[in-house]
Amino acid sequence: MTDPSSLKLIHRTQQGSEREENKDYFSIINSDFGTWVFVIDISTSSIATTNLAKRFSENFHDCLQNLLLNSVKHFSEKVTQAKPQFESYFEDPVKRNQIIQKAFSATKKELKIGVASFLSLYRNYSSNKVYSFSAGDCRLGLINNKGIEWLSPVHTGANPSGNNFENSMSQAPERHILTKSLNLRRKFEPETFELDSSTDDVLVLATDGFWMELNEAQQQSFINKPNVCFTDKYLVDDTSVLLITWSASEQKIPPQFDCSLTFELQSSSKISTNDNLLVINSISSGFSRNIYKKRDNSGY
Repeated sequence: MTDPSSLKLIHRTQQGSEREENKDYFSIINSDFGTWVFVIDISTSSIATTNLAKRFSENFHDCLQNLLLNSVKHFSEKVTQAKPQFESYFEDPVKRNQIIQKAFSATKKELKIGVASFLSLYRNYSSNKVYSFSAGDCRLGLINNKGIEWLSPVHTGANPSGNNFENSMSQAPERHILTKSLNLRRKFEPETFELDSSTDDVLVLATDGFWMELNEAQQQSFINKPNVCFTDKYLVDDTSVLLITWSASEQKIPPQFDCSLTFELQSSSKISTNDNLLVINSISSGFSRNIYKKRDNSGY
């Protein structure tokens, strides 16, 4: 089983030259059972700000905390089971959708208006599966020896049938039209998908300013040189990327990305923030600690 504190990341974002503010937002919610990661890219045409993304993330965290705390009472008489039920709770697609919809409903009730591209992933520490929701043009990828392999679907007018997004489509005017999105005035119906993943994999989560606007060499430079600002002609749109891994050791990224993922999230209840990245480590419950103790003693 992966230790939750072994999560490491690199995050970089830069405001686009034609944008009044950077509307790309990332959040990481770390719990005893797994990690949720969200990428929310607020639409340029929307009056909403990154407060939409921040409130969705905080509402999601509140829903998760309530679920964890309620589980203490609900499962307190069952922690002697060899395999606790909550350990695989979010492997159920219905359960994953329920908590996403609860966070969406709370945000919709509070803010009323806002449109954004949305991407999320969930990784259970005892599983090698990654579960995701996608609505819009944020993307999930995997770093391999050839570069970044983009794995998640894209929902734009350039590929309205949901077919694979080809590089040539990035030049089409229709690619700025979202056929799916997080829209607080409509029902939220993201596409779901899942991937096999190992703890040593380096996953990439990015907004369209990174994966669509930059070529491979520019993407490498954007990651490798975090203190170098790109010129206006390259970064018209807000450009953001998050590299994340659960490897227990220092993770070197081969071969063209000259950086290491060494920043570790500590296991605490404190909230760490900057303007475009929110990290929340959920409060551990006595129930969850008992689960891990039981797992250790039972040989799981």
